[in-house]
Amino acid sequence: MKQAYFLGSSGRNGFFSLFDSLTPKIEGQYTFMIKGGPGTGKSSFMRLIAEEIESKDIDCERIFCSSDPDSLDGIIIPSLRVCIADATSPHTMDPDYPGASGEIIHLGECWDKEKLRGKSGEIIRLTDENKACHRRSRRFIDSAFSIYADGEKICREYLDKRRAERYASRLATRYFKRPSGKIGFENRRLLDAITPKGNYFLNDTVDGLCNRKTVFEDDFGVAAAVIIGEIRTYALASGFNVISSPFIGNDKKIRHIIIPQLGLGFFTKDRFCSPSPIDAKYVSLRRFYDSDGMRGSRAKLNFSKKASKELMDEAFSALKSAKTVHDELESIYIDAMDFGKVEEIRKSVLKRIWESDWWPEE
Repeated sequence: MKQAYFLGSSGRNGFFSLFDSLTPKIEGQYTFMIKGGPGTGKSSFMRLIAEEIESKDIDCERIFCSSDPDSLDGIIIPSLRVCIADATSPHTMDPDYPGASGEIIHLGECWDKEKLRGKSGEIIRLTDENKACHRRSRRFIDSAFSIYADGEKICREYLDKRRAERYASRLATRYFKRPSGKIGFENRRLLDAITPKGNYFLNDTVDGLCNRKTVFEDDFGVAAAVIIGEIRTYALASGFNVISSPFIGNDKKIRHIIIPQLGLGFFTKDRFCSPSPIDAKYVSLRRFYDSDGMRGSRAKLNFSKKASKELMDEAFSALKSAKTVHDELESIYIDAMDFGKVEEIRKSVLKRIWESDWWPEE
C-alpha cells in the first residue's frame, strides 16, 4: 500500500520538523543522506528507488516536500530499516554515527563546476531571492498563527473539557478493548502542510489506510485536540499502533490520528485545514462550547478567522513566488549535471539495499 506524508512544514517560529524520524537511534537502521543543490536529481533519485521497492510489494513511505508537494524529501522502507533523505536546508542532516547508522551521498560530485562558477552571479541572486520569499512567508505565517492563537484562547475559555473527554471515552469504548498491559507504538507524521498550493492535506493516504473516517469540524481545533488526544491515549493503552499528526502551530496538539490496525481515523477540520477523505463522517463540535460565552465573543472570533486566513493567503503567495525562483535555480543546476553519474550512484545504492544484511531474518 502506498503511503505518503510530510515531515516538515513552514510553521510557527520557523520550520516545523519531524525529520529526526529519518535518523532514529535504532540498531540496524541505516539512512542515506543526499547532499546537492537544487535540480541535482535528489527527488528523482528517491522516487525511482521507491518505485523499484514497491514493485517487489514492499511498503515504502514517501515523504513529500512542503515547498513543492510534487517532489520528495525522503523515503522510508520500514521492513528493510532503510531511509533515504534530502539532507539539505531547511532539514540539514548528518549521520550521528557515520558509516554505522548512515552516510552522505554527494551529488555535487556529478556537476560541472566550471559551468556553475560561470553562473555564480545568477545563482547567488536567485538563492538570496528564494530565501527572501521564504522569510516573507514565515513572517505572515507567524502573524497568522498568533492571531489564530487568540481565537484558540477564547475557545479554551468556553470549552466544556469534561464533556469532550466523556465523548472521547465513549468513542474509545466503541472501538478499543480494555488496556492489556501492552503499549502501542506511535509514529509521528504530518498529514497536512503549508505549501505553495495552500494547506495541503494528504487525502489519498487517509483513504488508503482508513475505511472508517471521522472529520471533526472545529474552527480553532480546541475541542478536537482534546478528543483526538484522548483517543490517542486510549488506543496506545489498548496496544494499538497509531500514526499521529501534530499541529504545526503547536506540536503539543494532535490534529489528526490514524489507527491502521483498525482502519480507523479521526481528523480536524479547522480554519487552516480542510480534510476531504472519501466517505468520511463529519461531526460538528460546537456543542462542546458554552454557546452564550461564544456568542459574546463572536466579533473577536470572526476577526481571528478573517485576519488569520488573509495572512495565511499572503504566506501561500510568498511560497508560490519562492517556488518560481527555485525552478529558475534548478534549471541552472540541471544544465550543469551529469545525470548518467547520478544514475550510477542510484543503482549502486539500490544494489546495496537489496544485498545488505539489513533484511530482517525470517
